[in-house]
Amino acid sequence: MQNELIYISRQFANMFGFPVRLYNGNELVFFHSTANLITDPIALCYNDICKKNEQISYYVYENSFYYGIVNCGQYKFITGPVSEIRLSDHEFSRLGFLLGVRNDDIPVFVSAMKSLSGIHLDTLIQAIILYNFSVNRTMYNISDIRIKISEQNSLSADIKENEISDSNERLFMNNARSYAIEKDMIKKVMNGDVEGLIDGATKIPSVSSGNLAPHMLRHNKNFFIKLETIMARAAIEAGLDVDEVFSIEEMYIRKCESLNNVDRIKNLQYHMIIDYADRVKKLRQYNGQNSKLVTEISRYIRNHISEAIKTSDIADYFKKSRGGITTEFKKQTGMNLSDFIKLKKIQEAQELLYETSKSLVMISDYLGFSSQSHFTKVFKEITGITPKEYRENNYKRF
Repeated sequence: MQNELIYISRQFANMFGFPVRLYNGNELVFFHSTANLITDPIALCYNDICKKNEQISYYVYENSFYYGIVNCGQYKFITGPVSEIRLSDHEFSRLGFLLGVRNDDIPVFVSAMKSLSGIHLDTLIQAIILYNFSVNRTMYNISDIRIKISEQNSLSADIKENEISDSNERLFMNNARSYAIEKDMIKKVMNGDVEGLIDGATKIPSVSSGNLAPHMLRHNKNFFIKLETIMARAAIEAGLDVDEVFSIEEMYIRKCESLNNVDRIKNLQYHMIIDYADRVKKLRQYNGQNSKLVTEISRYIRNHISEAIKTSDIADYFKKSRGGITTEFKKQTGMNLSDFIKLKKIQEAQELLYETSKSLVMISDYLGFSSQSHFTKVFKEITGITPKEYRENNYKRF
């Protein structure tokens, strides 16, 4: 039976272009990928996928990738990762970093990941339905995997039962006040008004959070996610790069989900709002004319964040002379291009210090610094504190 499953798995991989694995219990007996993956991304979520015991199912990793799963007796077939959205080089680069890919091999890893097929989740489910029929001889439809009629009926009944019917004037006055405060925060974030948000910090807890969950901790997490989404969209409207904002958004949500204390969530909430405003403020400082060049340079740095970026690299990419592009950048922003590169790398370092437990040496190496001491020096130059102090301070706070 194992040889037959390997044969079908190989044909599946060649037909659809997805990496496939076949496990006998916990032993990997077959792996095949049309892309030359240095490290298998499944390492980041294998334990969670193994908990999927349904005959056919799927798993979503960090809202970015899908894996399809088929169980056949003692064998488990897993295919993926695939994504229905086009991920950036920066996202693939960070994935490689989390997997422990050597810094020199990051570009190769990114290239391989980009070569994988990009498909909608429903297409992946159709593919594993076909695989399942080949090995288990059972017939499923997409609705069997994605949509449960009984669950839909139950949800309809629950929602109808819990529809808000309270017309209490005090409730609506509170909601109107909260909406006004929310609009004020959005305005301040879009204007990069860090000082105004700090001055009005006492207003933030006054935003009505409704009743988002039956338990206090989950309620506060849900409210954080709701508010984070609003602030992220405000930052995008203010001109921050979409890929950058989505990455920051995912980082904050993961951080929130890792917390088990309401006070820490409230502190993270405040920090998140100030962080978005501060990024918009810096954008306005360095890109006051909404310069297309500055926006494109920012995107280039983000997509090459793990490299030791030089101003000459950027000049070559944009087919300009080094002197010409540095002069133009300084004229538009008032900042040296080399300092802007440092700023973007340190912003990335701050995110990694937040959301990972990777050592300072590994983060320094990933970001292309010549040494940890150089990384620490630049970090302190930008933030006023060392990377170690930054991580310790934010650990205590959040």
